[in-house]
Amino acid sequence: MLLIYWILFGTGILVSRERSRVFVVNAFVMSFVALLLISAGFFAWSVHSHMYSKTIDAELLDYTPEDFVVVTEEELNEYPALKEAIEAQSYVKASPGEWRRTIEFLEDKRSYVIKVGDDYYGVGFTTA
Repeated sequence: MLLIYWILFGTGILVSRERSRVFVVNAFVMSFVALLLISAGFFAWSVHSHMYSKTIDAELLDYTPEDFVVVTEEELNEYPALKEAIEAQSYVKASPGEWRRTIEFLEDKRSYVIKVGDDYYGVGFTTA
């Protein structure tokens, strides 16, 4: 990033034909501040993207696990992302609040392996 900055800064100085020290210092400071603001913007955008890239996955198990908990339809209705993951059998995006709430629900039950109806699911949580 700094290499690109120096190339652009040097090209700007050569093209402007202005060679006074005051101009060069002002150009350097203004360019550097602009670079810092752009970098901060990309950093903030990355943090925001990371915060909102949470998924829930429910994998249908083809065996009967030893340890599992039963989740009723009423409980499942309170956790729509978990319900959608079970129905879709794929990763489902979840809001950070619902993602955390679902984790806490399963931690309170003390298992990430659940039984819904006659099927068993291994529930996983991912983030970027």
